[in-house]
Amino acid sequence: MRKLMELRDYHLRFAMMKSHECYENYMSFRMSSEREAAFLRLQEERLASLEKRKAERLEAHTDELQTFLSKFGLLHHKIEDKLEVLSEESDKKSSLGTMQQLLQQLQLLLNESVASLPAYDLRRSQDVVTSLHEKIAKAQQTCLPKKKFAFKNKKHITTTPVTEQVNQTTHHSKFSKYTAAVTYENRSNETFDLPKSEIYKQDVLLRNLSHCHVRLETVMGSLHCTNCTNCTFSIGPISGSIFLENCDYSVYHVTCQQARIHTTHHAVFHIHVTSKAIIEDCTKLRFGQRSVFYEGYEKDRAEAGLSDTNNWNDVDDFNWLNKEKSPNWEIFL
Repeated sequence: MRKLMELRDYHLRFAMMKSHECYENYMSFRMSSEREAAFLRLQEERLASLEKRKAERLEAHTDELQTFLSKFGLLHHKIEDKLEVLSEESDKKSSLGTMQQLLQQLQLLLNESVASLPAYDLRRSQDVVTSLHEKIAKAQQTCLPKKKFAFKNKKHITTTPVTEQVNQTTHHSKFSKYTAAVTYENRSNETFDLPKSEIYKQDVLLRNLSHCHVRLETVMGSLHCTNCTNCTFSIGPISGSIFLENCDYSVYHVTCQQARIHTTHHAVFHIHVTSKAIIEDCTKLRFGQRSVFYEGYEKDRAEAGLSDTNNWNDVDDFNWLNKEKSPNWEIFL
C-alpha cells in the first residue's frame, strides 16, 4: 500500500512538473508571438509611412513638373505666335526684341529646373529652346539683315593655305544650315576679341577658323562653332547651348547651360555646365573645371541665369551605351 502511495505521489509530481513546464513553454511561445506580432506591426507601420512619404514626394514632383511644363509651354507658344505674325508687324525690330526677352525667360526657367526634370523632359525642353534660338536668329537675319561682322585693322600673320580651306569646306557640317545674328568665318592665325556690343545676348556662329585665339567675353544666347581647329576660345556665359562640330585640337574655356559636341577629336574643355555635356562621334576629349575667368564674369553668369551647379565631369556619349564610362573622354584636375 505504501509503495502504491509513493508511486501515485511520484506520478502526481511528475504531472505537475510537466504541467508547469508546458505552461512555461506556452507563456514563452505566447510572449514570442506577441513580440513578433508587435515587430511585424511596427514594420507595416514603417512601410506604410515610407509609402505615404514616397507618394507625397511623387505628387509634389508631379505638381512641380506640371507647373514647369505649363509655364514652359505658355512661353513657347507666345514666341511661336509672334514668329508667325512677324512678317505682318510694322515694327519688326521691337517684335524681335520682345521675342528675345521671352526666350531669355524661357531659358532662365529651364536653367532653374534642370536638377529636377526627368531626362526625357529635359532633353525635349532643351531641343525646344535650341530650335527657338535658331528660328529667331533666322527671322532676324531675314527681317533685319546685317552685314557679316568684320574687324578693322586686323593683322594677318599668314593666309589660310588653300589645302586647309578645302579641308574646312569639304567637311560635312550638321551646323552648316544655321544662321546667326553674328557670323565670323574663314580666318587663320589671328588673335581677336568680338566686341560685346555685337554679341551681347546674341546667337553667334564661328566657322572655318584655324590657329586663332578668340575672346567672346560677355553673355550670349548660343554659340555654334564648326570647322574651328587648333584654336583657343575664352567664352562668356551662354544662357543656352554651345554647339561644336569638327573642332579638333582646340581648347575651350566656356560656361553654358549645355554643351553639344559632334565629330570633334583631341579637344580640351575647361567647362562650367549646369546641365551636362553631350558628345557624339568624338574621341580623345578632356574635361576639367573652368578656372580662368575675366573681369565681370560672375555678373555675366548671374545675368545668363546659370547657377553654381557644375556637371563638368558628367558627360553623355551617344556612341557608348555600356554602363562603364566611355573611353572617348576623360577628366583632368
